Amino acid sequence: MIFIITTLAIVALGWVGWNLTLDALWQPSDHETISLILETLEVSSGDLVYDLGCGDGRWLTRIVKDRGARAIGVEIDPVRAIISRLRLILSGSSSRAKVIWGNMYKVDLTGADAVILFLSEEANKKLSSKFNRELTQGARVASFYHKLPGWDPVNTKVNNDGYKIYLYRKRGQ
Repeated sequence: MIFIITTLAIVALGWVGWNLTLDALWQPSDHETISLILETLEVSSGDLVYDLGCGDGRWLTRIVKDRGARAIGVEIDPVRAIISRLRLILSGSSSRAKVIWGNMYKVDLTGADAVILFLSEEANKKLSSKFNRELTQGARVASFYHKLPGWDPVNTKVNNDGYKIYLYRKRGQ
C-alpha cells in the first residue's frame, strides 16, 4: 500500500512539475468572463472557433451551447485533454466540438474564424507571427489578460474583476 501511495505521489508531483514548464498555467475562467469574451468576439453559428490551451473544455461547451458555433480546443496536457473530451461528451457538444491533444504552436489554424487565448505573455508573443501566417483576413482573436504583441486591438473590454479582454482582427497583407 505504501508503494502505491508513494508512486501516485511521485507521478502527481511530476505532473505538477511538468505543468510548471508550460507557457501558460491552467486557471479556469468564470462564466461571466466566458460570456463577455464570446460576446466581444461576436461568435455566431457559422463560426469555427479555436481555444488554444483549452484546459477543461468549459469554453468549448459554451461556444457550442450558447453560440451554436463549432469549436476546436487544443490542449497539451493529456489529463486536461481527457477531461475536456469527457465534458464535450457529457454536455452533448461532441458533434460540434473536438479536442486535439497536442501542441498549439503546431496546429494549423487555417479556416479559423475566431481564436480564444487565455495564455501567458510569452505564449502570445510566440503565437503572434503564427496568426499572421495562418489566419485569414477578418479572423478575430480575443486575448484575456495579456495583449497580443504586434497587433493593435480593435476593442478592449473589462470583466467584473477588472481584467482586460483584447479583441483583434486580422487585417489584409
